[in-house]
Amino acid sequence: MSSNVILQAKNIHRRFGGVVAVKDASLTVNSGEIVGLIGPNGSGKSTMVNLITGELQVNGGSFTFCGQDVTALPPYQRARLGMSRSFQMIRLFGSLSVEDNLLLARHISMNSSTLDSIAGNPKAKQEEDQVRAKARELLAWFELEKFAQRPATALSIGQQRMVELARGLISEPKLFLLDEPAAGLSPPNVDRLITIIRRMRDEFGMSILLVEHDMRVVRELCDRVAVLDSGEMIAQGEPEVVVNDPVVVEAYIGSGWKRRAKA
Repeated sequence: MSSNVILQAKNIHRRFGGVVAVKDASLTVNSGEIVGLIGPNGSGKSTMVNLITGELQVNGGSFTFCGQDVTALPPYQRARLGMSRSFQMIRLFGSLSVEDNLLLARHISMNSSTLDSIAGNPKAKQEEDQVRAKARELLAWFELEKFAQRPATALSIGQQRMVELARGLISEPKLFLLDEPAAGLSPPNVDRLITIIRRMRDEFGMSILLVEHDMRVVRELCDRVAVLDSGEMIAQGEPEVVVNDPVVVEAYIGSGWKRRAKA
């Protein structure tokens, strides 16, 4: 495997009882790439993301991340190696402040335990102060610093989406999996999201796997696109090539989709 490859999913297979959700699917994400994963509802995209992050285990195939076989590793170990993700349905801790949401996300990679912090261990206090400073820095990057002490649920949907992205970034991931980040956003917020995701890749030097239904987001951001249909990869390539692939259009996107995608 090339040293440029961050993630390699090879011949992935997953079934639920007698239903095959992902069948012999392969996918590669290279260093610094934004790769789109598209397909209709029920095509296996969410299952594939959950398999990559370890929330589900494969029935066949393998995952290699940064040169290491991670197929059998649980989610927290993959996160420690540099995987982060967001969710289609925003999963912030509503009772916590925006800043504390970021702090909690970083705890998995901190040297000090929660008990150390409660006990007032000086090294734990110093590390927590450093993480809080990093959280404030990220909130400023997202223009959210004035909301740092507010409950996460007091923010708008667009602002909560930005908090979720900041929460993923605080762990300094090598690969960030974004699950439909444009869901529920207004057109102006989608425009801002496109700019933010591009800046995330360029300024933080990460790779991104983007699951998205909004084809404008996919076309403007992605270097390559992979297409799932009924759990099988039916096409991979540059966005415009994939959009115009007759197999993709005929298989499941529908004849009107190309016109909508170009709107």
